[in-house]
Amino acid sequence: MKIRPGISVLLVIALLAVAFVAGCAKPAETGKIAPPIVPTSLDLSSPERSVRTYLAFTNLSYRMVNSELATPAMTPAEGVRVDSYIELNREKGQGIEQTVKSLKSATVSMEGTGAVVSTQERWEYRYFSLATQLYTTPAYAASYDTTYTLVLVPRGWLVDKVQALAVGKVQ
Repeated sequence: MKIRPGISVLLVIALLAVAFVAGCAKPAETGKIAPPIVPTSLDLSSPERSVRTYLAFTNLSYRMVNSELATPAMTPAEGVRVDSYIELNREKGQGIEQTVKSLKSATVSMEGTGAVVSTQERWEYRYFSLATQLYTTPAYAASYDTTYTLVLVPRGWLVDKVQALAVGKVQ
């Protein structure tokens, strides 16, 4: 089979374009997932500490694909939202590992048995296969302006509602 020169040049250009695009894309990290980070305490003593506790236990819950692990830090209403996301991932055969890279509390307002904590957050996350326990995506970065609504119960402050607004684009 004889290849004409014009076709050879087009083939080389196409292969170079594919190589360039592949080189620019973030490669999927296929290593074994890291051990979970297990929170050392359940601190519900203030709205700000409760938000940090909620995040730590929710991260564990998502990583272990078990919504019950986060229930001590939230109301049943918020538990439904967390459980829904875990079940969605389970249906896809995946879990998510996420890490808070920075958390800045912007404002805290309290009134009676309610509180609102506003934060600026930077996150890193990636998905993994439940079947193989290997990462299936590269690490992504995301930033959010988040508002946590909390309620005071006899054992402390619980997260009742979370509203997150993405800041910029997910990378």
